[in-house]
Amino acid sequence: MLRSHEYAARLFLAWLNERFNREFSFEKVEDGILSAVDSDAGRVAIVVAELFEATDAWRQRCSELEKRLDAARPGSYLLWLPPKGELPAEEPDESEWVRRVVLAASRVASGRGAEVRLPVKLALGKVKDEGGYASVTGGLGRHWTDISTQLQGSFYLDSRGLNRFTRNEEERQELYDQIGMLSQGLAAGDVTEFEHEDAWSIQRLPRGAAGEGMTDGWAITGCPPTFEPDDGSSVRRVLRRRLADAAEALSGVKESTRILVLIGAYTYMELENAGPALRGFDPVLAAPFDAIGLVSDAEAKALLVSRTRFEKPT
Repeated sequence: MLRSHEYAARLFLAWLNERFNREFSFEKVEDGILSAVDSDAGRVAIVVAELFEATDAWRQRCSELEKRLDAARPGSYLLWLPPKGELPAEEPDESEWVRRVVLAASRVASGRGAEVRLPVKLALGKVKDEGGYASVTGGLGRHWTDISTQLQGSFYLDSRGLNRFTRNEEERQELYDQIGMLSQGLAAGDVTEFEHEDAWSIQRLPRGAAGEGMTDGWAITGCPPTFEPDDGSSVRRVLRRRLADAAEALSGVKESTRILVLIGAYTYMELENAGPALRGFDPVLAAPFDAIGLVSDAEAKALLVSRTRFEKPT
């Protein structure tokens, strides 16, 4: 089993433990199915599946970088690639990338998360003196209104190099202010480049009951460059196939409680479209599962959960 799959299962199990005040801990992995047990709730069987499609070359590159990170800083870490995020291809970019990832990891306590900062270049151009808005392409596209409030005139902002904008609101406002300052020195037709940082999510796996028996090691997952998580038709197609495959895998298990954990490829969890897709399916597809969890961008949530299976009796 891929380490990223094991970590995803453990993260969702930790979510279940916190949400329902349980103490599920892992027992074993057999034929791709993880089993866990709580002294009161009994055993559960878990299958993990990726809510994306990836090439063998991408998986191989992830594995190579995981080994480098293992050598540089041992620990149980999960690094999330945002949509359109690219892994380093060769030296010297690889060593610099590893240095930045390890630097971020060194500041993360068990069960916590942080952001790996990677340098990117943005470009701001002035179109005309009239107006007060920016046409924004790339990772800052959904923030165009916040950016436009800083501007006098019509501008375009090329942020295609930025794949994931930090969640830190103070840093976000600092960038808006910086763009506003830069705009003041531009005449119509002028373009200026400036530097910023991509912010990829990284987390250190929690210990506790869900972390029992876990071995150290890095895992890289998230969004392969060939997959578009905003494409609803692609997500629905992959989700339908994952539901069918997981139901078949769990059909012969002895445990009566069955869980499917999906690994998402979203920039932020609030952008996930798997929940709406699932609600649009025939309920028969989700019927074999007592819980369907989603783990993405260092967060976990339930898309479906049978409260009677997990809540403690009152």
